Amino acid sequence: MTPMRSAFLALLLCLALWTPPILQGASDNTSHGAATYEERSEAERMSRSRYRDLEVASFVLIIVVGGAAILWAVRKK
Repeated sequence: MTPMRSAFLALLLCLALWTPPILQGASDNTSHGAATYEERSEAERMSRSRYRDLEVASFVLIIVVGGAAILWAVRKK
């Protein structure tokens, strides 16, 4: 792997980790009165789904970076 390619991939990884995820904010319950059970249930389901997606993304990132580190160590020999 060329130094230019390695630097580009490192920069791309840093940029991907630096950008914040696009999150939808919770609805404002104070202006519309109390939320119904169904609305609160849907908000909770969306929150769980969002965190599950973040957990999967972090797991994939750990596996990819770990695999790249192992591959780099093996090729270095």
